[in-house]
Amino acid sequence: MFSFPISAKAFAALGMLACTACVGVASRPDEAEVPQAFYTVTAEIALSRHEARVAALEYAAAAESSADVALLRRAAEVSAECLQPTLAAGVAARWLDVDPAAVDAHRAAGKAALELHKIEQSAAHYRVVLKSSPRGTDGEFAVLETELTGAGNLFGARQLADLLAGYFPESGAALRMQAFAALRADDPAAAVRTFEAALAVAGGPPAAATPDEPSHADPEVARRELTQGLWRARILAGDQVEPLAQAKDLLDRVDTVENRLDYALLLLAAQQTSAARAQLSMLTRDPGSGPLALRLLGLVEYQDGRLDEASARFAELVTTGKFLDDAIFYLGMIAERHQDLERALRLYAEVQTGENAVPALLRAAAILKAHGAAPAADELLDHLVAETPQRAPEILAARARIDAEAGDLPKAIAVLTQAEAEYPDSVELRYAKASLSEEHGQVAAALRELKTVAALRPTDPAALNAYGYTLADNRRQLPVARRLIERAHAAAPKNASILDSLGWVLFRQGHSEEALPYLNAAYADDHDGDVAAHLGEVLWQLGRRSDAERIWSDANKAGAENHLVNTTRVRLHASN
Repeated sequence: MFSFPISAKAFAALGMLACTACVGVASRPDEAEVPQAFYTVTAEIALSRHEARVAALEYAAAAESSADVALLRRAAEVSAECLQPTLAAGVAARWLDVDPAAVDAHRAAGKAALELHKIEQSAAHYRVVLKSSPRGTDGEFAVLETELTGAGNLFGARQLADLLAGYFPESGAALRMQAFAALRADDPAAAVRTFEAALAVAGGPPAAATPDEPSHADPEVARRELTQGLWRARILAGDQVEPLAQAKDLLDRVDTVENRLDYALLLLAAQQTSAARAQLSMLTRDPGSGPLALRLLGLVEYQDGRLDEASARFAELVTTGKFLDDAIFYLGMIAERHQDLERALRLYAEVQTGENAVPALLRAAAILKAHGAAPAADELLDHLVAETPQRAPEILAARARIDAEAGDLPKAIAVLTQAEAEYPDSVELRYAKASLSEEHGQVAAALRELKTVAALRPTDPAALNAYGYTLADNRRQLPVARRLIERAHAAAPKNASILDSLGWVLFRQGHSEEALPYLNAAYADDHDGDVAAHLGEVLWQLGRRSDAERIWSDANKAGAENHLVNTTRVRLHASN
């Protein structure tokens, strides 16, 4: 993304600037005397050097007094690509000063506001885009749906979708976007209502799609997607029987690969794993669907801790030549779980593309760091940031974690401090810093960090939950913690992390029986080790010690040995 070529004209301008610099390089000339070429050329050089913050700052400086729409567009693109939403918002504001009707400027402003969790501001800009886009309102909604699907701020995306659907109440495309956004944001009951409304208007012909936008032009495909979304939402909301019966009836009447796969996925959503495995096993015999079915089976087996079965599925998947990066990544994870680190490293090195490419190399770096090859680990991480700058905050947060786990906390904090200077809007980095601070006894510093995030994003369930949970876990201000978590739960009632936090704060307040349903629900959705530790502790305190031991053992079987599970177990046994 950052290897933009510098044109001959840019080199000429750079040459003139270099000659000027011969007089003295101690300071930049007065801003009024600096030509825009200074900023833009400097920015492009910074991009070629992977200096994201510098590039965005230089383009933002060029944009401040420019009326050149092409420059403003480029400045907005660079600020967004460099993960600098505050700068992108400023550039977009300048662009709108120059051309208030520019659809692309409103789109850039809306995207930046969403990333900053300024939801009403984002909605105001996207409303203009939806009204004015040459694609038409429904065509633009289809594009926005795709963008929101990949948004990191999924709770903000849901809030944005709700506002925009309210502005366009007759739009089936708006209802569709709203329904899927609610489903992703762990509010399946709201998704059910909206899917039903979307299906009620899906009978009419959809708007014609242009070549550069997502297409739901086939009414049958559109209705099938909405119906599947509705069935999944109903299952996740607790209503399993009828949706599964309807999906099974459809499969019995029309036995196609698509219907069988849909039914299998619904069974997985209903946590009927054995039945889902049976359906997926049938699909492995179909040449077209076989690789996808093997991939899903491998993931199911891996998540259930059945490592030998998962290994066999992924090894078979490799022979198909499909989903290779997924298969190799999980084979590497299984090798690492079996302590075959040499094989794990070889496999991780083979993961070249896809969503698992970065996690694979992060796992490789962690192994190298933990086993005496710190220089090689650092070189790998440097390379990873340079090659995948769009994921730099994630990589830098992981890098700090790797350093901390290797016993070098000062280096970990230094990595995060430098990363925050480079990406000051990154919530991910703030969470990482708070987590490391808390783990190393700096609870007050962690709480300050999380309180700041919650103040900046007062409607973000993730921010409210992180602050509330950390208060509760450290027995601080329990009534405040509970209010924060309850606000998060109201916005995302089926989110496993929030359910776990709500159960935990209730337990901290002495309400073990009241806590248990929330922790059970969290563990049913996500067999995370920390959730298992909390659930086991509540069961233990309620006198159900064999149940607690089973939960802890299952958690360690399904995943790598969990630190919180093990320390909780030791502490409770010692106090017995």
